[in-house]
Amino acid sequence: MKNITLILALFVSLACNQIKDCEEIQLTTHHFDCENTKYSLNINIQNDYTIIRSKATYDSKVTGDCHPAIDFSLYDLVIGRQSSGNENDTIKYDLRRTCPDNELILTIDIIQSAATRPDNVVFHALIPKLGDEEILNVKINVK
Repeated sequence: MKNITLILALFVSLACNQIKDCEEIQLTTHHFDCENTKYSLNINIQNDYTIIRSKATYDSKVTGDCHPAIDFSLYDLVIGRQSSGNENDTIKYDLRRTCPDNELILTIDIIQSAATRPDNVVFHALIPKLGDEEILNVKINVK
């Protein structure tokens, strides 16, 4: 019995060390080369987002002047529209894979300017292709 307890304690210790050794990974998002996509792209949703996984879906849901060649075998497109009380100054994107949960999180910070005119902007990020069952958690912050 004493040997089993020692083996179990060793196993728990090794498992805890592996959890401590893992690190959160920041991933790169990509964006279109088109000018001013915040206002030149249009998608029929409000204060929400969608994930587009094919060119056909992009062509049917996204309108505007920007139709870049997207390699949907490598990327998925997260796109949405957000309203705010002030004009938009900038949009920041942060894509991370957490550890030890291996959760994929995209944080979108919509930074408002001091101009107190209501605004409505389209945001987008090309992210590495999601697996069929992989879940992306998206957090939209209006600051």
